[in-house]
Amino acid sequence: MNSLVLDKGAHPGRDDFGGGVPGKGRSAGLNRAALRTGTALALLLALAGNAARAADQAPAAEQAADKGAGLEEIDVQTILVTANRRLENAQRVGTSIDVVTGSDLVDRNVQNVYDLQYLTPSLQVTPQFGSGQPAYQIRGVGFNDYASNNAPAVGIYIDEVAYPVPFASSGAMFDVSRVEVLRGPQGTLYGRNTTGGAINYIMNKPTKEMTAGVAVQYGSFDAVTSDAFVSGPLNNKLAFRVAGQVQEGGAWQHNRDTGEALGDADRQALRALLDYDSGSNLRVGLNFHWSRDRSDAAGTYLLSPLTALNAKYPSQYPVYPADIARDATGWGTTPQFASEIGISPTTKPFSHIDTVGTSVRADWDFEFATLTDLASFDHATRQEYDNFDGSPRSTGDVYFDTRANVAANELRLTSTGDQDWHWVTGLYYANQVLHDRYATGYYELNGFDRNVTYGQTVNTGSAFGQVTYDLTDKLSLTGGLRLEYEKRELRDFGAFYVNNGVVTNPGNVVPYRDTDFLEPSGKAELQYRFTDDDMAYVSFSRGIKSGGFTAYNSNVAQTSTTPFKPETIFAYEIGNKLAVPEYHLRFNISAFYYDYRDQQVQSAVVNPLTGLVGSIINAPKSHLYGGEADFIWEPIKNLRINESLALAKGSFDEFSTIGTAVKVGGIYVGVPTNRVGETEFAPKFTSNGSVSYLWNLGDYGLTTDMSYSSRSTYNSIFGSLYNVAGYTLVDASVTLAPKDDRWSLKLFGKNIFDKRYDVTRNFFVAGNNIALAGKPATWGVRFSVTY
Repeated sequence: MNSLVLDKGAHPGRDDFGGGVPGKGRSAGLNRAALRTGTALALLLALAGNAARAADQAPAAEQAADKGAGLEEIDVQTILVTANRRLENAQRVGTSIDVVTGSDLVDRNVQNVYDLQYLTPSLQVTPQFGSGQPAYQIRGVGFNDYASNNAPAVGIYIDEVAYPVPFASSGAMFDVSRVEVLRGPQGTLYGRNTTGGAINYIMNKPTKEMTAGVAVQYGSFDAVTSDAFVSGPLNNKLAFRVAGQVQEGGAWQHNRDTGEALGDADRQALRALLDYDSGSNLRVGLNFHWSRDRSDAAGTYLLSPLTALNAKYPSQYPVYPADIARDATGWGTTPQFASEIGISPTTKPFSHIDTVGTSVRADWDFEFATLTDLASFDHATRQEYDNFDGSPRSTGDVYFDTRANVAANELRLTSTGDQDWHWVTGLYYANQVLHDRYATGYYELNGFDRNVTYGQTVNTGSAFGQVTYDLTDKLSLTGGLRLEYEKRELRDFGAFYVNNGVVTNPGNVVPYRDTDFLEPSGKAELQYRFTDDDMAYVSFSRGIKSGGFTAYNSNVAQTSTTPFKPETIFAYEIGNKLAVPEYHLRFNISAFYYDYRDQQVQSAVVNPLTGLVGSIINAPKSHLYGGEADFIWEPIKNLRINESLALAKGSFDEFSTIGTAVKVGGIYVGVPTNRVGETEFAPKFTSNGSVSYLWNLGDYGLTTDMSYSSRSTYNSIFGSLYNVAGYTLVDASVTLAPKDDRWSLKLFGKNIFDKRYDVTRNFFVAGNNIALAGKPATWGVRFSVTY
């Protein structure tokens, strides 16, 4: 057997799916999963049979491709990435970057986008209040917002298509070739401007050889995952790939009053790719993707006792003590609010997210450059009901009803060849149309509910470019520039108070508000190569994230004022990348300092009727600093050791918020709190690592793997009660497979020491303190076969 490597084909136990996903359980759920999986597999295998017959008619030379083409075979010293818009060794890219391969995702049993953070230091991915919308953060730079109308600080790209609506990216983890996580401001190479970084998902591509596979996974709480793929040529110019997955089960929480389970997944997804290669200078790729999610939402537990929050209604609502059990939660709402949003008062929280989209990419090769045109359209809907109060009481029942369309086109020209100049230049345009309704059940507090409705249009246009010039055979200089214009238009924004189905303020509507900006961003970098395997770099960059509107918990008076402003980061970074092939060692280190201006922070403002409510505001000045170090080492054949750690620390230099609200003359008045010196950026320390060993057993290989992820306490600007305590999670797996890798059988455990930890802590209204707990220990088995 070959020694361990860092991508597909690294050792027995890998498969071609590139990532797992949770499933649904209970006997009825298992039957539904089996039916859906059987139908999907039958369709895929039927396609495989037809494609195989077509492939048999193609010239043999056209079929002579490695199985899994499109996945780069790599080892410790050669991880290939496209971070600079061209395929190159990651060790020669002057950017702090983490690469998670498809086989890494399978080996570590990554179930969703939230699990990705446990493989990548500096990355945090949290569900806002336990909602279905992920909030991404890199090096402490992120954007916390459970509404859908604002851009993230971390750019999400799937096969180079930008996803500016965060909830639309929550189901991207299947049939993945690799994930590239770029730290620091991006914009001179990518379609949209960001301050935190970028996450690029690169999916498995069509192959020139016929191949297909299936995998089934069963785990704790009757979680079932079934996925399949088929890929190959249709003729000597066309190749296809179809991949799908079904996820069901996994409910691990329970209603503290009724015992009813919460947390079952119910998801299906499909991706179809068709690639055309003229054989000369033209290549065209068509991508169609679809997903359907009818899963339960996550539940929160009570950090502190929930008492009467309004003396007007003290006897109507029971007092709930603080929860002891981590899986305890509660839900329920008033008949009035249930009628407003079309559910029953006892309906379980749910997160229903559907996506459908397509993209077309065309590449024309010229003697000096490649011209690429990438056009895309995506449609996403979100219907989600959450209990942010963690109880049957009506203090934080929320409902999202969102529809979003995003059309985008990127045209870029990228240099080719080995000349001293390497450059890329391009134009980008995107149009985003969103319609949203956000309803909140506040009846216990003030005798009414609230409905916020609006439409928003975002038009973004930019010109960007980056050039690298080799000053000598060792020294290179890189410069990049971007000019971006964006306009956000808010239409028919209404904030209505509803009492027993009657709108009490029907005229409370702002017909039109807008905000726009025209801002430059850029990058300058100097890179020095001591040897082919040892390089150092120093860089400066300026990043921009657009401003916007707070579109939840708002009344018209707040929203019609000046919207929150764009944020800016001036980033300074230095790093070194070293590979020692003869010792099978790779070691990287980086350090950064961020000068942060107008940081966008999820905080609170005062509503005169209800007190503190969430709002996005700007912190005028803050700073961040830290660094990362990672190494991969194979000290002996078949043993791989991987370790990564990160430091991120910062504070506000100029910032005040409304910390409390008091009633004066029957209305709430805010009391300012000075936040200078405080932090809310990220855990100070994060680290993760793994040890894998491949045991040769004749015609079989047995891979044992143990990994961990650790993070320190995450401090909140709202006070120590909301600090998320640090924790360490340990996972383990054992995988058996033959040397030809045709099949594999894996037993795995996650959080095997059953560590109790929280993902987030917060409050939706003052006095109702809640937390979202992390999952307990889980165990499972996965079987995969590839043809």
